[in-house]
Amino acid sequence: MKRRSFIKLNSILSAPLFLKGFPVFAAPSTGNNVLDILAESTIACGKILVIIQQNGGNDGLNTFLPLDKWSNLSNARSNILMNQSSVLTLTNNATTGLHPAMSQIQNLYNDGKIMLVQGVSYPNPNFSHFRATDIWFTAADSNVNLSSGWLGRALDIQYPNFPNGYPNATMPDPLAIQIGSTLPFSLQGPNINMGYNAPDPSTLLNVINGITDPAPNNDYGTELTFLRLMKDQSNAYRSAIQNAYNVTQSQTATYPSNNSLADQLKIVAKLINGGLTTPIYIVNHPKTHDTHDYQVDINDKTLGAQATNLSLLSQAIGAFQTDLGLMGKQDIVTGMTFSEFGRRIKSNGSYGTDHGSSAPIMFFGAALNTNPAAVTGTSYPVPGMIGSSPNLPTSASVSDQVPMQFDFRQIYSTVMQDWLCMSQAEATAVLGSNFSRLPVFKNSTLPIDDIILTGQYYGGEANLNYLVPENSQYESFALQYSTNGIIFKEINNQINVSLNQTENYYFKYYIDSNKMYFRIAAKKHQGEIKYSNVLLLRNSAKQLISIFPNPVINDTINIKLFEQVNTYVDVTIFNILGAKVYYNRFNSVGTTLTFKVPELTKHVHYIVEVTYDTTTVHEEILFL
Repeated sequence: MKRRSFIKLNSILSAPLFLKGFPVFAAPSTGNNVLDILAESTIACGKILVIIQQNGGNDGLNTFLPLDKWSNLSNARSNILMNQSSVLTLTNNATTGLHPAMSQIQNLYNDGKIMLVQGVSYPNPNFSHFRATDIWFTAADSNVNLSSGWLGRALDIQYPNFPNGYPNATMPDPLAIQIGSTLPFSLQGPNINMGYNAPDPSTLLNVINGITDPAPNNDYGTELTFLRLMKDQSNAYRSAIQNAYNVTQSQTATYPSNNSLADQLKIVAKLINGGLTTPIYIVNHPKTHDTHDYQVDINDKTLGAQATNLSLLSQAIGAFQTDLGLMGKQDIVTGMTFSEFGRRIKSNGSYGTDHGSSAPIMFFGAALNTNPAAVTGTSYPVPGMIGSSPNLPTSASVSDQVPMQFDFRQIYSTVMQDWLCMSQAEATAVLGSNFSRLPVFKNSTLPIDDIILTGQYYGGEANLNYLVPENSQYESFALQYSTNGIIFKEINNQINVSLNQTENYYFKYYIDSNKMYFRIAAKKHQGEIKYSNVLLLRNSAKQLISIFPNPVINDTINIKLFEQVNTYVDVTIFNILGAKVYYNRFNSVGTTLTFKVPELTKHVHYIVEVTYDTTTVHEEILFL
């Protein structure tokens, strides 16, 4: 189900709890059994994850600046780039610097409490804010629509049957709390929303203090006040939140004023200090990062819209981390930031940057794998950074993107397994596939010899990146291409010239196809061949199916496939609640499929899901 339909449906069916005029949503079941994940509860491990959403697409190249690529960066964005002398330096990291508005983050990085993951994105990126946010929230492929969030599915595994039997002695507190958004879509589980949502910090304080907004001084106002009070009293988690918030803390950090993000994190800190066992908090940056114009002040490029955004972020995280240290809980809390996409390498003529693909992710906390002694000789030897400084062309065009180094679902897999105590099987169930982990946290144990191929497709070219641990044992690398994922042909051979123990290689391949498979064949000095993972990329500009006529007449559906299909095709139809109303498997259909369905309700919209090979496509239809 598409998210617009999902939000509209749940806005109608949900029973919101109004606190200080803001709704707190608990979404009903989606009814979509296809998405249900049945698993046993894992043992609670006492860890807390705090997620900061930077809405609008943050410019990673003007947040963590590539000092080793400065000349190329200057060629690409001379009208917005500050002087290199203004960039904040980082201990043990000569390739990367920080925006000068982030002095608190600089201090945390130098203290080993920041981990930067470079070049995070996914194959075939989407540059729509709405759709890209959906992809991050649901952890879906870019061509798949899911109606549950990755955190919701993870919590569903850890806390089965929720909300039946909750609160209970084992889990008396909310499973997740989200502040600053109208609907916690990332927390939507297979059957019900797994979180407690407060669209504004004052909303949560309203619950804590047991107060409501003033109502009109008339009969209507009296009734409204009574209804609000009853709704507050019926909130199952109100007492737990109130008791935790009111626990006295002997020492507290000083939070910055006029900073809504800091206000949100201050509430989170008080709830953590009070012993609330909620494992996940989500807060929202108050300002947009959609900086198409005047991203910088044209007279002082260290200032401007992005500088303001980054200053709010840095100050808020700095105060929050200090607070965790004062309460003695910094070892059980990890935070991470994310934005739905990055910005282009090349700036535009309006002193801004346009929608791009890859961007850095930042973790903060005391449990990160940043000790120089622990990372020396590993695949990622720079303390506090996973991946390399972005590879930038000498003269970037308007279509050039920051290369992808890691799939964002590797981040999720890492968080679930190495922080939230989930097994690999459970993480795979949540994500739909086994995504390799990254050494973000202390005591991470990861394979060091796998060749990892990642990439993106846009603008008629595949941009590929392959990381080679134990690089010195290989003499050459061959990039191989396939149309079906079975038979591969060599399209490029690269002789290994690097003497580094670990190396990142980049390659562009120009191609126009619906879908394309790539892998790396690495030849060792002794002649043995080792293969990377197989990477599937799709051309999102290519139409995969067409359903006609639409609206559907006489219960007959025609599906045109824009590629030859010689295997079976699964067709499923869902109603707007996500319930399956039709399913059939067709064999060797070629390029056209025609069939009749049982009589369905007229003048109603349905979702058709067509699956073949590794392709899943959704289309909305109307029956007349």
